[in-house]
Amino acid sequence: MSNDVVVELEGVRKCFGPRVIFDDVSLSVHRSEVVAVIGPSGAGKSTLIRCINRLNTFERGVIRALGHEVYGTEEGKPALKRDELRELRTEIGMVFQTFNLFPHLTVMKNVMLAPQRVKGLSEAQATARALELLEMVGLSHRKDAHPRQLSGGEQQRVAICRALAMEPKVMLFDEPTSMLDPELVGDVLATIRRLALDGMTMILVTHEMMFAKEVANTVVVMADGRIAEMGPARQVLSAPKTERARSFLERVLPHTDGGGVTDVRTHPQDQGGPIAGPIDSIGGSALWSREADEEELL
Repeated sequence: MSNDVVVELEGVRKCFGPRVIFDDVSLSVHRSEVVAVIGPSGAGKSTLIRCINRLNTFERGVIRALGHEVYGTEEGKPALKRDELRELRTEIGMVFQTFNLFPHLTVMKNVMLAPQRVKGLSEAQATARALELLEMVGLSHRKDAHPRQLSGGEQQRVAICRALAMEPKVMLFDEPTSMLDPELVGDVLATIRRLALDGMTMILVTHEMMFAKEVANTVVVMADGRIAEMGPARQVLSAPKTERARSFLERVLPHTDGGGVTDVRTHPQDQGGPIAGPIDSIGGSALWSREADEEELL
């Protein structure tokens, strides 16, 4: 893996029992690159990114991320030790479809908790970092509110702040707008757009096609248990080369006279998400040890 590649998947295969979710998936993500993963519901998009930080196991292949190597369970290689797994998940932040904020904590405390418990920041350090992030997303005035007092869009922006508070090197987004009302989507996408402009490396599972075309460097189309097409975002979304990618995009995207993507949002049916996990889970990525329900991950 070259110094510029921060995440690399090689021949990854994932199954639920006898059912193959995807197979022989290979992908390289470079520093500061934004990769959008699209495709029909049930294609394994969410499962794929959860394998990257080992929220889910996989059977074959290897995932290399930020100096760590995670092997499939059938590869005969030793699993990561607990401290190695914690380091990996600290360096790779994740934002889920559901917000998973602690309801009994204020916005500030939700953002501060993981840096204090996991990284050992002092209260003053964690407070300063939380305020900086909340200011970035326009929510500093809501710092003393509880999650129930926030809109869905505000809760998702707090969830993004919570992940960023761990200072990750890579961010994973699993359909971050899928559970939001249409009028709340814009603020969340604006936050992700700013991260892209700041050079954050991101892998984004999304049904926001216009946003993917605008922000992503690379688009990956997953379908039928494999990568159907992968390439520059504008090329894939405007003129896909493979028949499978073309047929998917023709179903979800109206086209302009020139064949380009117009502003459209598809509506996914897979809106499941993980339940709130232990304290180790609340920063960059959850340390859930269980394999989640099959339907939740597709």
